[in-house]
Order: sequence, then C-alpha cells, then structure tokens
Amino acid sequence: MSENKTTGRFGRIMKTLYRGLKHLFLHNGWVKLLAVLISLILWAGLISQDEKLTRDKTFQNVSVTVSGADTLRRSGYIVTSDLDEKLNSVNVTAAVPQLQYDAAEASAYNIRLDLSKITGPGEQEVKILSSTSSTYGRVTGIAPSSITVEVEEYLERPRIPVTVSINGDAPEGWYISSTTLDSELIVIAISGPRTLVQTISRAKVIVDTDALEWTEGSQWTSADIRLYNRSGEEVVNPLLTVSADSKETEIVNIEINILPKRAYYVKDNIQISGSVAEGYEITDVRVSPETISIAARGEVLEQLSDLPMERTVNVSGITETGVYQLKVQKPSDDAILSNETITVTVEVSPREDNP
Repeated sequence: MSENKTTGRFGRIMKTLYRGLKHLFLHNGWVKLLAVLISLILWAGLISQDEKLTRDKTFQNVSVTVSGADTLRRSGYIVTSDLDEKLNSVNVTAAVPQLQYDAAEASAYNIRLDLSKITGPGEQEVKILSSTSSTYGRVTGIAPSSITVEVEEYLERPRIPVTVSINGDAPEGWYISSTTLDSELIVIAISGPRTLVQTISRAKVIVDTDALEWTEGSQWTSADIRLYNRSGEEVVNPLLTVSADSKETEIVNIEINILPKRAYYVKDNIQISGSVAEGYEITDVRVSPETISIAARGEVLEQLSDLPMERTVNVSGITETGVYQLKVQKPSDDAILSNETITVTVEVSPREDNP
C-alpha cells in the first residue's frame, strides 16, 4: 500500500514537470532557445581556451633535418645510405591544443636525425627525434620511428695531382699554347667512404674548345674537377668531397693562352744539290711530315713569309736510297713547332739505260 502511494506521488511530480516545461517552451520559447544556444557557444569558447584539451593532428611526408654529419666524419665514419630516400615518407602525429590546431605545422616540432649518435661501421639503427613545443604541444608518434643506415670508415687522401685535358679541336688557324691551373688547385685532396676513395687514381679538368673565345692572348675559363678510377672510368658520387687548402671545391679556374697558327708545305722548300753516281738516277723524293705548323704571336707570323728550315740535301755520288734529317728553326723563343725535324728520303735506282 505504501509503495503504491510513492509511485503515485512520483507520477504526479513528473506530470507537473512536463506541464511546466511545456508551458515554458510554448510561451516565449524562442527566448529560451536563444539562451541555450548562447550557452553552448560560450561553453565551446571556454573549451577551446583550455590548453589541457588537445586534438591529434597528423602531418604527412614531413621534412626531416639531418645533423651530426661533420661530427660523425671527425669520428672516422660516414653514412653511405641514401638518406633522402629513407626519409621521404615520414609521418608525425602531435597532440595539439584546441586553440592552435589550425596553425600547427610540422616544423614546430623540430623533427631530426642526429648522425653523431653513430659509433661504428656497418648497419646502424638511428632514431628519429622530435621536440615539444610550448605553443603547439608534443609529438605522440613518428612513423617510422627510426631508420637503418649503412656506415663506412671515412678516408681522406691528400695530394692527388690535377691535369688539364682539351676536349675538341681548335679552329683552323689557332693553337692552345699552354694551360695553367690556379696554384692552389694543382694538387687536391679527396675524402669520402674508404671503399670509394681507394678507387680514385687521378683527377683532371676538361676544357671544352667550344667555350673558348678564339683570339690571341690569355683568357680565363672554369671547369669541373672530374675523378677517375684506374680503368679510366669517371667516378661520380655525392659522397666524395674534393678540397684544396682545406676548402671544399668543385670548380677550377684555368688560364688558357691562345696563339695564331700557320701551316707550311715542306716539299716546296727542299733543294736537292749535287749529282748521284754515274749510272744512277733519283726516282722519288719523299718528305715527312708533309706540312709544318708554327704557332706564334701574330706579329711574328706576319713577318714569316716562308718556313725557316735547312733546305739543302746533298746527294753527290750516292748509289742507293738516302735518308736525311733537316732542322726547322723557331722564328721566336715562344713559337711552337708541330715538328722540329723533317725527314727527307731520296730514292735512287740504277738507270735503265746503264750498260
């Protein structure tokens, strides 16, 4: 009986509450609804200002800063793995305060790989690190959290000589008389992974003739330093470093000296003197080389109408083919001859009418 009374009393209370709420919303209900909306907006604003409330934000393909490479080299090691490839798809998740969610960027967390933590060669696992931001919160996850890299011993080879090579032919009438490297770059040092450095046998720079201005005098040009192994194959690898006087360098400055050049036909200058033995005759005269080129200052060549050389071959009394050497003289101290000696072959045979 007591339980029935209690149930009846509760039912009457609920009916009364229902009638009251119905009356409230049926009379000036829009005012009450507006108050509820304002309350919700105020509540949301207060929530967004609370730094303790965070939302997870994921950043994809994050740029990872690599540090410690110099420290690692000083320790005698170098990473040979392609770090760009291994770090090209790193994703980072951070717990960001509600208020800063839209403004947060991955750079705020200093995502990095510290190579100075490596202490030996071979396969090494290196952890990807992050920092907490007082404004944008902390990192809760990095994928992958670490990478495996290959490490080799670091080697430096000093005193590798550099030579100059000319690629292509000089235009007709011109000659490269000399090439001079910067004095600081005549000898270089090469450093990098031991197995790679040990294959290098020489270094050279290649001057392309198409890049030169073909006028008399000296001019400067530049060219890349190229490294070659013992088989003569060029070795190109970003892990190799070229330095001169402890300064890293890739390009060499070269002084090129250019002279005009003129060719002379040799046979026109040969004079045969004397007579071969009775009953014999000269059947042929051959000259090697057939032309001589002289490169010299323009003023020297202008005064040179003929090839300065010994001209006379004396064949008096010979009965067989004779070979003679003639000297070519330089028209000036700085002139350059294609050959300094001319070989003249005088072929002698018995006369057919010789009794």
